[in-house]
Amino acid sequence: MFSVFKQDSSKPPEIRNPQKLHAGLSSLGVTPQETPISKLMLFHDLLVAANSRINLTKVLDWPEVIVRHYLDSLSVVMAVPSLLDGGENILDIGSGFGMPGIPLKVMFPGNDLVMLDSVKKKIEFIDFAVEEMDLTNTTTVVGRAEDIAKNKKHREKYSVVVSRAVATLPVLLEFALPFCNIGGTFIAMKSSAVQSEIDRSENALKLLGGEIDRVVSVEDKLPFLPGKLVVIRKVAKTSDIYPRKAGIPKKRPL
Repeated sequence: MFSVFKQDSSKPPEIRNPQKLHAGLSSLGVTPQETPISKLMLFHDLLVAANSRINLTKVLDWPEVIVRHYLDSLSVVMAVPSLLDGGENILDIGSGFGMPGIPLKVMFPGNDLVMLDSVKKKIEFIDFAVEEMDLTNTTTVVGRAEDIAKNKKHREKYSVVVSRAVATLPVLLEFALPFCNIGGTFIAMKSSAVQSEIDRSENALKLLGGEIDRVVSVEDKLPFLPGKLVVIRKVAKTSDIYPRKAGIPKKRPL
């Protein structure tokens, strides 16, 4: 379905200044390096080309991509600084076209990464991009979180689970916590108005074995991004009855 990006010779080459990306990385305590920056530029080429065939994202302008895709994804390191050291086993739930998983893997290659999405075409794009970018220890899974979490290969196997813009927090907890190992961390990437979702999550946290550790304000380091990172610790085993059958968590949140 996908092929290697070729520049349209009828159009002038896009000018892509990485200065804002460099500045954002520095604010996050990450030293910008040539190879990962080049890989993120390659991913942008692949995304633009693929998006002309299937709808992956409306955000394709390079300056916007830096902020809303790359730096937003990489802000996760504010909640999990151990990503800098490597050795984490990460699951990205609802990865879509690869956010936040791809930037996290590119910038912090010492971690293992699995990206999960229910839309096959999106996973096919991720697989293509992973091969073109030569990303190691990076795999994908097609399916719904409610089903995949029942698989012993994935259940309570991840030290870090992350999800961006998938569902409200009570629902998201039922998707994510069954994948977390005890002592692991789930990062819910949310808008600045997340407190009402937190207030509705008390029962879900109790039933699923989670505990809110803290809420990190992304704008503390990236003033142009007002999002919040809700950091949930897995403190107890999740009962085998969760997650419930596909579709039920959204219809009847815990």
